[in-house]
Amino acid sequence: MAYKKSKETRDAIFNLAKKSFYEIGFKKTTIRSIAREAGINHALAYYHFNGKYDIANQIIDEFHQKAESAFNQLRPELAETDPLLHLLTLYRFSLREIYDNARDFDFYVEAYQQSYYDADLVENAAAILDFYRQPIDRKKIDIAVLSTSSSWGQLYTNEEIPYRDHFTHADIIDAIDFMRWSYLGFKPAFIGDKIKDAERLLHTLPIMDLRILEKPAENI
Repeated sequence: MAYKKSKETRDAIFNLAKKSFYEIGFKKTTIRSIAREAGINHALAYYHFNGKYDIANQIIDEFHQKAESAFNQLRPELAETDPLLHLLTLYRFSLREIYDNARDFDFYVEAYQQSYYDADLVENAAAILDFYRQPIDRKKIDIAVLSTSSSWGQLYTNEEIPYRDHFTHADIIDAIDFMRWSYLGFKPAFIGDKIKDAERLLHTLPIMDLRILEKPAENI
């Protein structure tokens, strides 16, 4: 019974956080405000989550799982035949859904202002290196994932170089991919060709109207 109660508390915090992110935004949401609405001490909220960035990362993970499931239904063979092309296209497919919704885009960029260790991307990178018979160096993979994930958020929020005046979404996505995969040993020309293939493939795929933040149910 204690476990069930603990899980119910965790789920309540998680769902109230999603509700708050949707209604007032990521910046204005605090762990204290979430705990207050849940009727618990904020220390208990920290027992379940390491702050609001932790909750945001888990919400984003849910979205990426949903996007990957939709993508794999459209192109089920790609993960096996060309895992790098699969990942590059999936990345663009997911981000296209996010760019299509201002609330999701703002939330996604704000959540990426804090460093985030994407364990799934680490494993995908290792599998891709293995597929192409490249040496697998776990330390280099960790650095590649952490540094490029942080760079992605910074490219959108640097006040000295406002991205809207200087970059397109494609510029930023391509730059991150070149940084990540060049560091992991792939030749720039090879990466460039794969990116072009991913863009061509993306244009054949429908927009799925997937959302990170959705209007909360009335009973939350």
